[in-house]
Amino acid sequence: MKVGFIGAGRIGSTSAFTCLLNMDTDIALVDLIEDLAVGEAMDLSHAASAFGKFPEIKGGSDYSLLKGSEVVVVSAGLARKPGMTRLDLAAKNAGIIKEIAKKITTHAPESKIIVVTNPMDVMTYIMWRESGKARNEVVGMGGLLDSSRLRNTLNERGVKAEKVFILGEHGDSMFVAKSIANIRVNWDDVLQETRNVAAEVIRRKGATFFGPAVCIYRMVKAIVEDTKEEIPASTVLHGEYGISDVAVGVPLILGKNGVERIVEYELSNEELKALRNCAEILRERLVELGY
Repeated sequence: MKVGFIGAGRIGSTSAFTCLLNMDTDIALVDLIEDLAVGEAMDLSHAASAFGKFPEIKGGSDYSLLKGSEVVVVSAGLARKPGMTRLDLAAKNAGIIKEIAKKITTHAPESKIIVVTNPMDVMTYIMWRESGKARNEVVGMGGLLDSSRLRNTLNERGVKAEKVFILGEHGDSMFVAKSIANIRVNWDDVLQETRNVAAEVIRRKGATFFGPAVCIYRMVKAIVEDTKEEIPASTVLHGEYGISDVAVGVPLILGKNGVERIVEYELSNEELKALRNCAEILRERLVELGY
């Protein structure tokens, strides 16, 4: 088993470390800053050794390191800064994703791709288009993270819920699928707090990476171990929920084939309208980028 990470910054390296702690896997770290990728690989190797593990962990700027990866996690790109929305990053990161898509196709053509780079839904679509992969092989990490933040917000209010999903855009137009959660709370307050919490973390410490890392690990595990876990994540829709030709967050089953199935719940009219609104927002940005 081998997992590749493109981007050896805080999200990439922390995600690799989380996978290393919880799985038996070789790891490849690729970054334009070669010393960073090499140094992180060395550090991860020392951490693995402390557990009595000795997987092959390599880092560098050469994309051929990805050869044989079952999953490639892409977090490379410009980071979100205080005051920026995820969509503000679209134009700058689109070019980066285009180049990465070509490199993955060349060096790890059989891999499934998890896109983390923001704006994640837009970059997921671009990765799918530019890589030429089947849509089930490209999935974006956002909904799982937003839903994890939602569960934490509910827990702080003393509310326990097994299935609470945030759907739509990994951004300002996200919404709670209240009909799936089937609990009673002041959803307006809960959603507003969940929407703002990432910006608050960024304001205080400069970036979010522990939360994303665990969610990335869960998605990697679902693929390589074929767990068939149901999660909210971004995928390209071909008519599901009445939406086509855009990547947006929906409930899906994740397994060895990537997106095994999109779960189509009977959403309320309000929720379906919100999901389609998210899709339109994302499609407009894709059009601005030439898609």
